[in-house]
Amino acid sequence: MDNNEVKPANFFEKFGCEVQFGEVEVGTTYPLYGMITKIIDDTPGHVVVEINFSITATMTIPDQAKVELLKERAFEPGIFVSTVTLKEPKIEVDCSTVVFGKRQGFAA
Repeated sequence: MDNNEVKPANFFEKFGCEVQFGEVEVGTTYPLYGMITKIIDDTPGHVVVEINFSITATMTIPDQAKVELLKERAFEPGIFVSTVTLKEPKIEVDCSTVVFGKRQGFAA
């Protein structure tokens, strides 16, 4: 890099983020990054999925079309805004928001 190039801003500095280590707390909301690895219950109004092979997430999705969309996007990366309801024996969360990225196009 020569002296005339602009150095990209550090993501953590730009957005005021920091990495911390600590215990997950029941009742606290976290943005979880991962993917749906299993659909446990796809009943509209009470959807239950597994995230990252280890977290059970309950979602209130009354619209069948949105449940189908969720099923289509399984195994795609997303952010799950979730409140921890149980830590032991397995982490369980109530998920209020799911954000999937833009779908990738494939050309063969």
